[in-house]
Amino acid sequence: MIKTFKNFQSSAVNSIEVVENIVKVVYNSNIDKEYTFTCENVDEFVENLSQELVGIELAEEKASVGGFLHRQVKSGVLIQTK
Repeated sequence: MIKTFKNFQSSAVNSIEVVENIVKVVYNSNIDKEYTFTCENVDEFVENLSQELVGIELAEEKASVGGFLHRQVKSGVLIQTK
């Protein structure tokens, strides 16, 4: 499974790509660098990310891709690879 998310409103995140159990994130601060994370349940991650993106489209105040990714890392859903 390969899913690519880009062209969404975010001041922090440029794009997100999901390949198998790997999540690749490119931040607007350095679009030439890709951050790689492992994710055990990519289906759940993609579903939650999709809900966050809908929230952004609906202009919900709390919706934020950067904030969503931060929460996913903090809770251990995404684990950064070195």
